[in-house]
Amino acid sequence: MKKTTLVMAVSVLTILMVLPVIGSVNTLAGKPTIIGPTLRADGDPLPPPIPPQPSLMELNTLVADGDPLPPPIPPQPSVELSV
Repeated sequence: MKKTTLVMAVSVLTILMVLPVIGSVNTLAGKPTIIGPTLRADGDPLPPPIPPQPSLMELNTLVADGDPLPPPIPPQPSVELSV
């Protein structure tokens, strides 16, 4: 008895979750419906655009990437003894 009640409860909950989804699916695949002003694209996507060629000014520009190095350690002063 309890097992039947559990199965019925799970079935009812599943149906209640699935019913709203069924109503929003386009069931007429052969006849597209357009609701309101809609933009539609058909065909394959274009390849990404080719980036523009750098100008001569950009060729002479140094671009660094990454973290900067720590400052160099200053040299230790050397003590010279004159005899």
